[in-house]
Amino acid sequence: MLNFLIFFGVFLAMLIAVIAYYFVGNKAPIIQGTVKHHIPYKEDRLLDVYLPTQTVYDKHPVIIYFHGGAWVTGRKEAINFNRFNGAINVLRANGYCVISPEYTLAREGQSPFPDCIIDAFDAIRWVENHASEYQFDLSNVGVFGESAGAHIAMMMAFVQPEMFDLVPHSIQFQYLVDVYGPADMDMLYHGPTLDTLGKYLNRLPASLQTHLDLSRRLFGFNPIEDTVKANDFMKRYSPVSYLNPSAPPTLLIHGNADRIVPFEQSVALKAKLDELVIENELHVLEGVDHGFIKANAGQKKLIQTWLIDFVKKHYSE
Repeated sequence: MLNFLIFFGVFLAMLIAVIAYYFVGNKAPIIQGTVKHHIPYKEDRLLDVYLPTQTVYDKHPVIIYFHGGAWVTGRKEAINFNRFNGAINVLRANGYCVISPEYTLAREGQSPFPDCIIDAFDAIRWVENHASEYQFDLSNVGVFGESAGAHIAMMMAFVQPEMFDLVPHSIQFQYLVDVYGPADMDMLYHGPTLDTLGKYLNRLPASLQTHLDLSRRLFGFNPIEDTVKANDFMKRYSPVSYLNPSAPPTLLIHGNADRIVPFEQSVALKAKLDELVIENELHVLEGVDHGFIKANAGQKKLIQTWLIDFVKKHYSE
């Protein structure tokens, strides 16, 4: 027993050292300046507040970040995992506050929708209600997400809370940052991603197929058995269904070799933004997959620059 405790203690110490080295080596925002952790913004939901590392403005402009994970996994701490560390650190040094909320994920037999959308609106209302306490500048708030988190960010930017029977908030977003997010759920459902997953699932035992079926987890029912209900679901939870001329300036970043959320999602969204004369930028990463896999050092540096420049460009005096 003593040997086991010694081994476990050594293993735990090594694990902590590895995590610490990772965060330090990658300049994770969590170890920069003041971070307020695990603040309840509603019952059973928490958020983290990354305060500016330097005070530049009388009130802090705010970036609300939604993590990815296909609506089935992911954590609010994902903001530290090095895809955007450079931009986040620079923006905090320029007086920006970054808020990272958690939100409802899919469970066995339970779709994350509409709860994840309601959670996001509640997080925004928390920002509104606590502006005085944290010196938030409510005239300078933007939303930012990657993958599934970008989908949620788009819903926040395009949808009025009343559409989900929620009390409206007063915040007008200054910008939206969409990093390889699915704007059209129908395009995602009928695209190559779920088809590929379906082919793999069909080779597994029936019990495993049900447990691992992503579409069933997201819908909360078998969409093949009720196509009318599935179509209504996809329309209701597709950001493009709500896109209108009052949408904020939008930055899109997407790799054209993305095998999870096809690049065509961003191309189609840009076309709709252009049609509505909404300011937007689409930056294409040549040969880059989802999660910026295969991105080279130059491309990774450009991502930080695009983010920083776009956010700072839309600061309102």
